[in-house]
Amino acid sequence: MQKENYIMAEVVFKKAQMIDADANKACNLVVCLMRQSRYEEARYILEHVLHEKLPGSDETKSKRRAEELLSELNSNLPQSQSMDDLGLDDDFFKGIDELLSAWGSNNNRSSRRLPIFEEISSFRDQLAC
Repeated sequence: MQKENYIMAEVVFKKAQMIDADANKACNLVVCLMRQSRYEEARYILEHVLHEKLPGSDETKSKRRAEELLSELNSNLPQSQSMDDLGLDDDFFKGIDELLSAWGSNNNRSSRRLPIFEEISSFRDQLAC
């Protein structure tokens, strides 16, 4: 990981986990995933360490490192915006609802075929085999 080749390091740590899984290797894998902005995968592995599902995760040092990584992970996560923060008003949502209603009434839901196939299906019987 010194040369910032996190993809290769990820492969190495995953292989090492398959051979002899432990909390330290899992934390190293988490670092690789976080540097690649793969936060959900990193969180999943950290939860395994914090819930002591891996050998060595009951050790104080491993637990502390996992907690530090989780803290770093949480600080790096993009903050989701609520609808209120986006400045969208009720008229916008009403317009979307009307659009969806109009589209739904014009769209024939019973048929899943493309419109072109609907048009040529009447000629199907006329085709010679």
